[in-house]
Amino acid sequence: MASVQCSIGDSISTLHPDIIQTQILTRLDGLALASTASTSSYLQTLCNQQKLWREISTTTWPSVNDSRVLQAISSFPSGYRSFFADSYPFTEYTWQSEKHDPPTTGLISAVDLYYRGELIYSKVREMENGKAGWFLSAPFRVDMLEEKESVQTRILYPGGDYEAWVRNMEESMELNWIVIDPIKKRAANISSRKAVSARRNWLTGDLEIRFSTIVAEAAGKKKAAEVAVVVSCGSAETWKEVDEEVGGEVHVRDVRLQIEDIEGRCLKGRDSLVILQGMLEGKRCCKDGGGEERRRVKERYEEYTEMKKYLREKKERREKAQDTICMIFGFSLFVLLWSFILLR
Repeated sequence: MASVQCSIGDSISTLHPDIIQTQILTRLDGLALASTASTSSYLQTLCNQQKLWREISTTTWPSVNDSRVLQAISSFPSGYRSFFADSYPFTEYTWQSEKHDPPTTGLISAVDLYYRGELIYSKVREMENGKAGWFLSAPFRVDMLEEKESVQTRILYPGGDYEAWVRNMEESMELNWIVIDPIKKRAANISSRKAVSARRNWLTGDLEIRFSTIVAEAAGKKKAAEVAVVVSCGSAETWKEVDEEVGGEVHVRDVRLQIEDIEGRCLKGRDSLVILQGMLEGKRCCKDGGGEERRRVKERYEEYTEMKKYLREKKERREKAQDTICMIFGFSLFVLLWSFILLR
């Protein structure tokens, strides 16, 4: 294998480096470029050019073009190559029970939302100050859209079969949520990329599309949490009108990040930031980012929801048993008091 690589490197070294960079390397995606760099020291030098990795990064994630993100990436050890290596693969994080200090403040969120491969929303937002006491003790949530803001799309609800449309939206939507730590010079894509569920919110009528990453506790314990991104889609008209075969244009009304425990409660700022920092520092897996890892993500989410359901039902049974015991005790006490009164 080494001799083959040397032969390739020797042969291609006869080409002018400008031809290699402009006519060959620019046609490769990130994974192919990284593989090419491993074939020879000569190609490694050519493949490590920042302009190649910048083009790949900004093409893969248009939000990277934001000046705040560009400034943060410029301080990474190997610039855009380090950023891509951090952000492209899926991350693994194991929940630690020990107390941790909050992570570096000033985290940046870079979000890109796609429908059938077409970019429909892209935005960058800096997170709240992690040192503020109110932030650390309040439920954690990052909203990408302002209140009452909505994003117009070219997605149309055709009217009629609502359930089929919901399935289509779940299968067609893709989201990248990259968290960047400009101080520690790390980044992580915390989204499941593909949606794991889609359902109608009974209160607002909007369709909520969920992207989820499950983080588990270390040492085989059962504590777990969900890093969830929820995209809410509504219509220019009310959904009631849309359901009556009218159809309508779909608007994105909410894109939010929240971290929930196994009981569905939103974690507070301190615990949420610890989890995000763990994902920034955690292992990267399945660098092809392909269908196999996405299936694993969906399976982990389904296992997690089954566990949530089991724990919820167990809690309901326990509460029902407690209520029954209280009723029996109260009735017995009533009978005892009534008997005492009659005996007097």
